[in-house]
Amino acid sequence: MKSINRYLVLTILVFALTNVLPSSAHYVEFGDEVNTFDCASVTDVSIEECQALTSFYASTNGAGWTDHTNWLETTIVDNWFGVTVSGGHVTKLELDGNLLSGPLPYEISLLNNLQTLDISTNQISGQLPSFLGNMTTLRQLELFGNQLSGTIPAELGNLSQLTSLTLGANQLSGTIPPELGNLGNLTRLWLYDNQLTGTIPPELGNLANVENFVIEDNLLSGSIPPELGNLTKAWVINISGCQITGSIPASFGELTSLMYLDLSENQLSGSIPSQLGNLSNLRYLELNNNQLSGSLPTSLGNLSQLSRMYLEKNQFSGAIPSQLGNLMNLSWLRLDSNELTGTIPPQLGQGQIYQLYLGDNHLTGSIPAALGNLSETLWFLNLRNNELSGSIPAELGNLDKIIHMDLSGNQLSGNVPANFANLDTLCQPDDLTFPCSAGYELNLGYNRLTVPASEPPASFLAIKDPDWFMTQWQREYIPNTTGRTILSYSGRTLITVPAGAAGVDFYLEYTPLRAPGYPNGGLAFAGLNFDLSAFDTFNNPVTQFTLPLSLRLSYDESDLFGVREDSLGLYYWNTSRNAWEDAATTCPGGTTTRNLAENWISLPLCHLSEFTLMGTVEVLNYLPMLLR
Repeated sequence: MKSINRYLVLTILVFALTNVLPSSAHYVEFGDEVNTFDCASVTDVSIEECQALTSFYASTNGAGWTDHTNWLETTIVDNWFGVTVSGGHVTKLELDGNLLSGPLPYEISLLNNLQTLDISTNQISGQLPSFLGNMTTLRQLELFGNQLSGTIPAELGNLSQLTSLTLGANQLSGTIPPELGNLGNLTRLWLYDNQLTGTIPPELGNLANVENFVIEDNLLSGSIPPELGNLTKAWVINISGCQITGSIPASFGELTSLMYLDLSENQLSGSIPSQLGNLSNLRYLELNNNQLSGSLPTSLGNLSQLSRMYLEKNQFSGAIPSQLGNLMNLSWLRLDSNELTGTIPPQLGQGQIYQLYLGDNHLTGSIPAALGNLSETLWFLNLRNNELSGSIPAELGNLDKIIHMDLSGNQLSGNVPANFANLDTLCQPDDLTFPCSAGYELNLGYNRLTVPASEPPASFLAIKDPDWFMTQWQREYIPNTTGRTILSYSGRTLITVPAGAAGVDFYLEYTPLRAPGYPNGGLAFAGLNFDLSAFDTFNNPVTQFTLPLSLRLSYDESDLFGVREDSLGLYYWNTSRNAWEDAATTCPGGTTTRNLAENWISLPLCHLSEFTLMGTVEVLNYLPMLLR
């Protein structure tokens, strides 16, 4: 009984040091349980194993567990909640998600026949003890989802019978011990969501039986060891969210059992090895948010089982392989935010795609009418910020399940198809229900679409994309003999061209832009950016004017984003000096007039360029707290 009392004293000390000392009534009850139970009375295990369990109960606040049925109450240990006894020994201790707290006591290592220790998703704290490496009968060591800290003991490499080692979602630090590569029977290794540093040991490539290899969300560095290509039984490899550099090993093409490969959110560079096209069982390929470059291998079209391909936010160039259209099981395809060129393969319209994101590239040509064939599957379509031209295919009006369509920032022209009025499932701006609350929308802005739209789509657009027309490109004919006044579709830019301004008849093109195309140079953007170009009737550029154009720009104070109103000015990009300069200075003696009461500025303009409304940032001065 003295040893049990010693365990009680240690437990009290742990509670005191961690500021979780129970109430006096709880403490008395807890102490009574431990003090009054006699391990000599148990009938199915030895006194030593009973005392080991009692120590474990005391150290992990057994009285506070969610379920501690029969613990320290009955003389048959096999009846204690979470305990399995076989052949007179404790073989399993399964108390996952049971509100255990405190450190692991050394005495647990005296359970010499324990095969399963599952205390995951609790509040176990303290160092991950090295004595666990002495429990050589262990086959499953499940410690994920706790508050364990310190390093991973190299001694865990002694657990030769171990099939599952899960240490994820703790606070472990230090390096991954290469000794873990000795665990030849291991089928599951979870080290995810810790603070592990250093490189991935190449010895982990010796885990010939591992099926589930997850070390994501750590602070690892260095490259991926090509030895991991030896994990030929692995069906999951997840090394995402680390700081891994270097290239993707070509040896990964040997992982023919692989179903899930996630290397996203690292600093990987180089190209995708064509050998990845050998992974015939692959369902998920996630390489997004890296620095990968080069062209997309046509061999990716061999991944017949692929459901999800996430390659966005890299530096891929070249064309989208038409072979991706062979992937009949592909549901999610994200190639956005790269440097891709060429046209959109019409073959993408012959699959079962649910999400198609190709935005923020340099794609040209027209939108394939074949995308309208995805009417039974497509919910999300993003083609924004490319160089797509031509009209919007009427076939897109067949996408009767679509909730998000972003075609903005292209050079699409002509009328909005009449059958767009059938796309009732598209989200609208005032819809706060899921999934529309996540920002999904219809966005046709920053194109060259005809304004105003005709019915029937006009009323539909007024609901689904009410400001679609405000940012459309305008091309207006300017007779030399009379000049002309032009108002942008947004109503914010008024351009007055006097008679004889250019000496010839010409076309004035007004192109709204999302944001400045060059660094602001210390100024702050005030929400209005556009390009002005002019061409004579033979399509020759007109860049200089003998008589100045007059610009009047209106603004809303809510759009200034902290810019000082009295500093507002229109700036143009001076290509010879690579700098923004006051647009009024394009005319000799030109100045800017500000009307702060009516929220507009005006200025003369004598040559054309990219223009942006900018000013200086409002500086807020705060008095010290004592003076307020």
